[in-house]
Amino acid sequence: MHRPTVPRTSTPRRSGPALVALLVAAVVPSGCGDDDAGCTPFDVRNCSCSDGTTGVQSCSADGAEWGACSCSGADADADGDADGGPEDGREGETDGTEAEVDVPDVPPPPPCDEITFSYRNATATSVWLTGTWTGWAATVAAGAIPMTRGAGDLWEVTTTIEEHGRHEYKFILDGTTWVHDPDNPERVDDGYGGYNSVIYVCEEACDPAEFDWRDAVLYFAMIDRFSDGDGVRQTVPGATDGPADGPSGQYMGGDLQGAIDRIDYLADLGVTALWISAPYENRNSAGAAIDPASDAHMYSGYHGYWPSPENISYADPRNPAPRPRVESRIGTEADLRALVAAAHDADSANGHGIKVLFDYVMKHVDTESGLYAAHGDWFVRDGASFALCGPRNLWDDPYWGTRCAFTDYLAPLDFYNPVVRRWSVDDALWWATTFGIDGYRLDAIKHVPLDWLTELRARLGSDLPGPAGGRFYLVGETFSYDDPGLIRTFVDPETMLDGQFDFPLKARLCEAVFTPGGRLDTLSGWMDGNDWFYGSRAIMSTFIGNHDIPRAIHFASRQIGNCREGSWVGNAWTSDYRQPAESAPYERLAVAFAILMTNPGIPLIYYGDEIGLAGGGDPDNRRMMVWDDGALHAGQRALRASVRALARLRATHPVLGRGRRETVSVDQDTWVYRRTGCGADQDLVVAINRADDSRSVTIPAGSYTDLVAGTPVEGGARSLPARSFLVLGRR
Repeated sequence: MHRPTVPRTSTPRRSGPALVALLVAAVVPSGCGDDDAGCTPFDVRNCSCSDGTTGVQSCSADGAEWGACSCSGADADADGDADGGPEDGREGETDGTEAEVDVPDVPPPPPCDEITFSYRNATATSVWLTGTWTGWAATVAAGAIPMTRGAGDLWEVTTTIEEHGRHEYKFILDGTTWVHDPDNPERVDDGYGGYNSVIYVCEEACDPAEFDWRDAVLYFAMIDRFSDGDGVRQTVPGATDGPADGPSGQYMGGDLQGAIDRIDYLADLGVTALWISAPYENRNSAGAAIDPASDAHMYSGYHGYWPSPENISYADPRNPAPRPRVESRIGTEADLRALVAAAHDADSANGHGIKVLFDYVMKHVDTESGLYAAHGDWFVRDGASFALCGPRNLWDDPYWGTRCAFTDYLAPLDFYNPVVRRWSVDDALWWATTFGIDGYRLDAIKHVPLDWLTELRARLGSDLPGPAGGRFYLVGETFSYDDPGLIRTFVDPETMLDGQFDFPLKARLCEAVFTPGGRLDTLSGWMDGNDWFYGSRAIMSTFIGNHDIPRAIHFASRQIGNCREGSWVGNAWTSDYRQPAESAPYERLAVAFAILMTNPGIPLIYYGDEIGLAGGGDPDNRRMMVWDDGALHAGQRALRASVRALARLRATHPVLGRGRRETVSVDQDTWVYRRTGCGADQDLVVAINRADDSRSVTIPAGSYTDLVAGTPVEGGARSLPARSFLVLGRR
């Protein structure tokens, strides 16, 4: 984030005076109640004395009980003096001429977000404090906090950090030199060869009764391939067909009713957020592949990514004309409403129902759509035709990257035109408000201008106040395994995305857990920098499988050795990717899910990955979901049981999503870490073995319960079976 140099500081601390209390002892006269236990240490309250006057009680230092009632008046107490005070001359003793009780004005403890920072430097003429909570302000005018020099070389400032949680900070010397806090051992790479210091503000018990997106488990159901609720299959003429257990470019019959029928399954699995494929009216004709020269198959819009809206006017944004339509092959508007309602009412593991995200496709519309026919000037052309992203390799072009077309039948909207941008944002708001959803997955976000995204976020903030978990969750897709900086470009929960799908993590998790020479120590070190790379308020979505790459089980089986392999015609239209019969691939996939489910970010389950569903590249990775348990072998059922246990643990143990990781030990094959930050009583210990043989690990001292198996575990040396994990809570 910012560049450093060197001097000295001291670790930030909570400010405020020490607590001082004076306890006044007295014999309790008749009528003075001290029989109620439990109070705030050193609190003071009135009490009734036997002569009808009012006395004073103080709470004990340990908060266990109220002390004796100290009363004024002429009647002597049991030891013969008239003041009811102690007899040893301690504070609170009076001279007997008056019966006042000396109860000091005890200051309350400082708020947990009031922090004092200090720094020692004898030569600086000014020192400023800046960090994530100031937006990394570089000047005092912009929000950096000036520190005051006291005696000698000590600079200090006490400030309130209103946004609780994890923050990074630095000091700025003489307005130019950025330095980390060398006396604070908590630090992370700043991306410029130095460090940012880290502080945790107001860490306290995390309440699972409050919905928080960081606790969520996300499930992606591609509606046409998930579940068929009515037994009807409506196809598109000319699209290449295929079997339910193989590649197909045709509609296969899945529908909204089928998804409604599976809500109980998802709730039992531990799913707390459901992302569904785009439900909007789609192209009714078959279309060629992005590169027809290499892929001669024809496709339908079963996936939802070819929207075909009518010429809809949003002159009245709440009442567009004509009314936008749900894709008829998957159901009706009533079906879509019923699905959202069923999800929201589900008996979920976290008690908050299942939140719903729609896939929103803003980049383009079908050239056969009414919108395209009516507004030809709303679309970007290169001369008389569209500039095609694929054949001309324009995906990352600085100009055409946000203007090129994916195919010649998908017209790219010109979002540099504010009228076009407003239409699209109005459309997104209509679907969100009409169906009461909780978020969007934004398709191909890097291929639209940032102005579209910032306008959408601003409108969501004004039109949808008070969303669940404090945010209408926006997650983007920027397909890049090795450019986290590009992914971060679009992440800012206040103005852009809440997060993106973490492609860099996917590749490194796959390499660490699935490949023969993988290393958990390498993954651990990389994740230490990645956990907070996208900002303290960002919530990324982590994954091991999705709809654009071969199925995760084939990376886990080592049939595919390149963890960055995507989809192409050679791995998509083939029968080479069969369901593995041995148990090892399913166990490796369970280990990968264990790491995802016990670390930051919203873990994604791509439909079928909970059973290790087979499939090569797109569209073979979009086979129909298997619902017959009799067709699954033991490894698939065991994987599903592991995913279910992990997802349900995440729903009820918020430290997994809201806390932080402290590595206890790590080597090539094993990793033991503690999830902490929600109060010591909520800490969990996770132990991983990626090896194909058993490995010994050392569990921190204590008595635990294996939260997956429900069995007792003692700290100390322990052998972990091959390809296994433990999640432990203290007994």
